[in-house]
Amino acid sequence: MRDDNIRFYFSFRSPYAWIATERLEAELGGLAVSVEPLPIFPTPDLFPNDPSGLEAKVAFLVQDVRRLARDYSLIVQFPRVPDCDWSLSHAAALGAVRRGEWLPLTLALFRQRFCNGADLGEDSVLSLAAEAAGLASGQVLADAHSPELRQNAARGWAQASERDDVFGVPSFVFAGKLYWGQDRMHHLTAAVERKV
Repeated sequence: MRDDNIRFYFSFRSPYAWIATERLEAELGGLAVSVEPLPIFPTPDLFPNDPSGLEAKVAFLVQDVRRLARDYSLIVQFPRVPDCDWSLSHAAALGAVRRGEWLPLTLALFRQRFCNGADLGEDSVLSLAAEAAGLASGQVLADAHSPELRQNAARGWAQASERDDVFGVPSFVFAGKLYWGQDRMHHLTAAVERKV
C-alpha cells in the first residue's frame, strides 16, 4: 500500500459502501492518484456495537438508503438475509484485486446484495456476480473458498483499524487523513486536488 494513493475500505455489509462504489468512477476517476481497494468486514469480536442490532437505526438506514438510491437513480432491494458468511464475498473481492478486476466484480456483488436482495454467502449468487462482471465464475468461486484469501479477509478489519483508525465503511484514506462515508467523497476529491 502506498501513502500517495487513496485507500478505499469497503464492506459488502454496507449499503453506504455500495453507493460509494457506484459513484467511485464519477467522483474519483479523474484524479491523478490511484485507488487501492481494501475489502473488509467486521467479525463479532471486533464489532461489539453492531448497529444492525438496533431497530431504530435499521429503520433509519432503510429510509436513508432509499432516499440516496433515488438521488443516484439506483434500485434498492434490501437483502432477505441480513447476515451471511462474509468471508466468501470479501475473499472473492481480494482475489479480483490481485488480478486487477476488482471494480466490475465489486459492483456486481454489491448489486446482487442491494439491488436483488441476494445472499452473498451462496455460491450461486457469487457465480451470478462473476458472470455479470464478465469474469470466470470458476475463478471467483476458487478465490471465495481460498483459505488464504478468507483468512486475509477476516484480518482486514483489524488491519484497517490499526493502520488507518478505520471504524466504519466506506472509508477513504489519503495523505494520512480519514474520510468516512460516501457523503465525504467531495472533501476527499478537494484534498487530492490540493495536494497533487
